[in-house]
Parts: sequence; structure tokens; C-alpha cells
Amino acid sequence: MPHNHARKQRETAHHKEHRSNNSRFREDAPKTMLTRLIEQDAPLFSHSQLVLMYGFFQAEMSAEANLGVASWIKDCIRQYGLPSLVRFDSHRRAQIFRRDQFQPWIEPLMDQAC
Repeated sequence: MPHNHARKQRETAHHKEHRSNNSRFREDAPKTMLTRLIEQDAPLFSHSQLVLMYGFFQAEMSAEANLGVASWIKDCIRQYGLPSLVRFDSHRRAQIFRRDQFQPWIEPLMDQAC
């Protein structure tokens, strides 16, 4: 039995290495529509909304803005710093990320996109 366990660990490690080598996302970045939009600096889809929440205000990007998501976020970060929350509403469901959840992956994605 110990032999099978060691083999499974090697296969899991190989799978993770293969996946990270073939991915442009960091390993800890969630694989979401938001990360794809950032990576591609694509505009939001219709019926989508992106909100960066700061202490006493929020910056909102609507689909009608026709801006690239990465460009818009980068501009907001330059002006106001990192937000405390990021909320991405798609027609399917809302996704909310706290700063400690998005900071490790948003900066590398922003660097890739722009």
C-alpha cells in the first residue's frame, strides 16, 4: 500500500507541474471569467458589472463602458490604490473577492495584460 500512495503523490505533483506550465495564470489565481477578461483586457459582457469597493466609495464599470477590464482596473488602482473588495456580477451570479483573496493574483494578471 505505501508504494501506491507514493506513486499517487508523484502523479499529483506531475499533474500540478504540467498544469502550471501550460497556464498563463498563476497557480493560486481563480479560474474565473473575471481573470480571463483581465488577461485579455477585454470589455465586460452585456449584463455584467464590475465594482471596486473602497472605504467610503466605489468605482463601477458597466458593460456599456466598452473599456478593457485590465485597463480600467489598472487606472483605478493608480488613482485610488487597491480596493478592499472586488465584485464581479455576471448574468449567472456574483463573485466577491476580499483584498487578501485577489491581491496575490490580480497584480501578476495586470502585468500580463498591459
